[in-house]
Amino acid sequence: MNYTDAELLEVFNEDGSKGIELIFKQYYETMCTTAIRITKERSLAEDIVQEVFYELYKKREQLKIESLMGYLKRAVYNRSINKVKGRKDHVDADEIAYELTDNKNNSQDDLELGELETFINGVIDSLPEKCRLVFVLNRFEQLSYKEVAAKLDISVKTVENQMSKALKILRKEFENYKYLEKILDEDRGILSE
Repeated sequence: MNYTDAELLEVFNEDGSKGIELIFKQYYETMCTTAIRITKERSLAEDIVQEVFYELYKKREQLKIESLMGYLKRAVYNRSINKVKGRKDHVDADEIAYELTDNKNNSQDDLELGELETFINGVIDSLPEKCRLVFVLNRFEQLSYKEVAAKLDISVKTVENQMSKALKILRKEFENYKYLEKILDEDRGILSE
C-alpha cells in the first residue's frame, strides 16, 4: 500500500520506528535508482540511501520536513554527488538508468529500441566523468544548469560547455549508428532477394 507524504510524516512524527519502516518500504528502491544514476554503482547507491534513512531517523526531532520525497531526493543527490566528487578512483560500472517511454507492441520494434537503448547507454557511459555527471543530472534528474553547477561546485558556464560536449558526442555517435543501421538494412535487403 502506498501512502501520501503527509500520511507517512504523520506516522513518522507519532512513532519514529514505525514511520521510518513505512518510509523505507515506500521509497528505498526509488532512492536507490536516483543514487545509481549518479554513482553508477548499486552497492554504493544502497549505502548512500541507507545513510540518508539513518540520518532522517536520527535527526527526526530537529527536522521540519514539508515534502518527504523532496527531502529524500535532495539528500540522496547531495550525498551521491559528494561521494563521486570525493573518489579519485571512480570507475564506470555496467549500467545507467535510462528510460525510453515508447511502448511499441511489435517485437522487431522492441528489439530495435533495445539495441538503440543499449547503444545510447554505452555512449553515455563512455563520456568523460564530469561530462557524464552533468548530462545525467540535467537530462535524467531534470536539474537546471544552475542547480547542476551548484551540486557539482562548478560554474554554469562549465555546465553549458560540458552539456554541449555531451550532446555533440551523442549526435556524432547517433549519426554513426544510423549510418551503420542503413548499411545493415541494405545488406538484409540484398540477402532476402
